[in-house]
Amino acid sequence: MNYLHFALMLTLAALTPGRAEDEPLLIIHPSPGDLSTVEGLEESPLFDLSVNGRDTFVYRGFELEFNKYGFARKGGSYVSFAFAHAEAVVEITTARPITSFSIKPLVRKVEQTSPTTLRITLDQPAKFLLTAELEELGENWFIISAEAPPEEKIDPDDPTVLSLGPGVHDFGRAWDPFVDGIKTLHLSGGAVVTATLHCVGKDGIRIIGNGLFAQAFRPHARREDPLQAEWFGDAMGAFFRDCRNLRFEGYAVINSPSYQLEVANCDDIVIRNLKLLGFGENNNDGVHLYSRNVLLEDCFIAGSDDRVCITGLYDSEDREVKTLEDQTQRITGTIVRDIHVRDTIFWGQKNGGDIMLTWNGAQTCDNVLIEDCESIGATNKGFLASKHGGSVFVTNVTIRNIRIHHDRFLSLEINPAGVWGAGGGGVRNLLLENIRINADPADVGIRILGLNDVGSFANLIFRQVTMNGVLLQGFGQTDIETNPFIRNVIFE
Repeated sequence: MNYLHFALMLTLAALTPGRAEDEPLLIIHPSPGDLSTVEGLEESPLFDLSVNGRDTFVYRGFELEFNKYGFARKGGSYVSFAFAHAEAVVEITTARPITSFSIKPLVRKVEQTSPTTLRITLDQPAKFLLTAELEELGENWFIISAEAPPEEKIDPDDPTVLSLGPGVHDFGRAWDPFVDGIKTLHLSGGAVVTATLHCVGKDGIRIIGNGLFAQAFRPHARREDPLQAEWFGDAMGAFFRDCRNLRFEGYAVINSPSYQLEVANCDDIVIRNLKLLGFGENNNDGVHLYSRNVLLEDCFIAGSDDRVCITGLYDSEDREVKTLEDQTQRITGTIVRDIHVRDTIFWGQKNGGDIMLTWNGAQTCDNVLIEDCESIGATNKGFLASKHGGSVFVTNVTIRNIRIHHDRFLSLEINPAGVWGAGGGGVRNLLLENIRINADPADVGIRILGLNDVGSFANLIFRQVTMNGVLLQGFGQTDIETNPFIRNVIFE
């Protein structure tokens, strides 16, 4: 039996004929084997983890050289497994004694059973971050994804499926797997794919499975090329433009060179159960949703910059580049509408917002719903943000049922036209409902600053926003900076 068939048996155990539907199920993904050829990825020397007595393979991603944020150098550990119809008892053993620890979001039952051991009991799927202060090793991070079993059976003999089993698969930079009739890229548990993705004009494609993209901070383009600044399309971890009917589900991304996933000018997208692990350099954004009819759910999104961008500018790649001015002319916007983000955990590391409504966007953006999410990391902007030097008006935004585990609430700004934006935009009809902030009112920040009566914020409703249980009734309770260019603000 080869590794691929072994992994498929594990993954599909719940679907085996004769197996009772409510019989306890535990899926432990296979080891990837030798990682010595994968830059910045190793078996974690800091954390071991077992589930119901069965060992798992724990990854650690890191950068070989320092960067100005520090997260990538230290890196972080990651594991996923699946279970159903029984409790999962998770035993975590650390390389050095634990002097303190925290788990966000909270889970049901956590015990420290020895100086180097934690026991976590789960009765349902959960994604969470363990932050552990280890003796002589300082603060270290461990992202754990305990998932529901997959429902879909993958046929490895299907000619439209490229199925990658456990082990290292090197496809290099700017890889497009969707050629020669391939519609599905399947990464089984234990598959480590070293590649960045670049796909344009595709229809009906998907990336699914429990494997890992390990990108070694390597962009599509050479960094020494002066025409390829770090945020352009050729520097991203995965870039999809002008596509339709996309599905991304189950896998993880670590050590992305810049944006971890961008879908620009696309239609009909499902993003489910992704683990975007961040630990990157500046502009290590999570997901850019510059598209239409998008559902993002049940994800863990970490990053040293914005976790989700709703609208903004992207590299259209529609002309020959000879000068930096030519490159600037390639940066464009698109119509964005019908965006739904739910049941997702955001871990901000240093910079940006969990939800960036717009970063210098153009054209229009309408009908955005963000619900049932948790923000577990404070940054220079916080949960909700806009850095608005563009011309787009973002309209009809509902944000509800959010828990914020810090005091950085929102940072909404409208700025004059700049290098990448024509200016003149704004935000209209924003409802924030049932937002629970775990901070004292006087500590809650940071700002809402309009530019003028044309480019401003209007029709903002704060309904049942509480700060350590205290109802928000006006900005005067908080440390939120405002100016006169905010119209029709209601507190309920």
